[in-house]
Amino acid sequence: MKKNGLKQWMIAVLSFTAVAAAAFPAGAAPARGKITGVDSGRIAGWAWNPEDTNDVQQVELHIFQSGGSEPVKYLHVAAEEYREDLAAELKDGWHGFSVKVDWSQLEGSDFKIRAYTVKDGKYYNLGEPVSYNKGSGTVKSGEKAADTKKTTASATKEAAEPQTSSAGTSLGTFSISGYCNCDKCGGGGGLTYSGAVPQANHTIAADLTVLPLGSKVRIGNTVYTVEDKGSAVQGKKLDIYYDSHEKAISHGRTWQEVFLIH
Repeated sequence: MKKNGLKQWMIAVLSFTAVAAAAFPAGAAPARGKITGVDSGRIAGWAWNPEDTNDVQQVELHIFQSGGSEPVKYLHVAAEEYREDLAAELKDGWHGFSVKVDWSQLEGSDFKIRAYTVKDGKYYNLGEPVSYNKGSGTVKSGEKAADTKKTTASATKEAAEPQTSSAGTSLGTFSISGYCNCDKCGGGGGLTYSGAVPQANHTIAADLTVLPLGSKVRIGNTVYTVEDKGSAVQGKKLDIYYDSHEKAISHGRTWQEVFLIH
């Protein structure tokens, strides 16, 4: 690689690192709320920003199988439903949410549900995770059953921490598909956009304005390096490289949380 090309690449990576650091502040988010109920067809809760009650919170729910480390289902909903209990406690009832869930589509019977509020690409915990058994309908939040009528005054004190860890910084949920080096997938050139030979379990294509070449991200238990781009890979989308067309097609399209490795 030419020196000027290397210099530009280093500047891009450093610039992205600075942007990522700014995007995931150390302080708590102003949003407060929690999951208050789960049944055979719906998950309910509330979320609000006490500093700006007109700020409608976007909520993302991650459903895990009991003991699992990766979500098996993602749900998205805006907290803008009216609830009388919130009107009584918060003096503003338009901060509830309720979203349908088809438990029959998910294997197993015991699940854990985590709620996050999403703001400008940043993820924050929203209350405590809730456990649910679809066979008995049992709901548990920590050591206490979830209760839609529970007083919310103490809940508003729960700090929502940004999702960072030694495993990387969460960039949120991305739409992810697979591709290979065949003509059907638009490849066939033998090399990635970076000039490297693509490798399974290593190479990934991204929108380079979101993740510059050389960025390392973790998806599940695998760390990938951004070495390629694609005309359809725009915004929060990624393409994972596979060494055969069959494997690429079988990946389908998934939605997974992506972590930036520093």
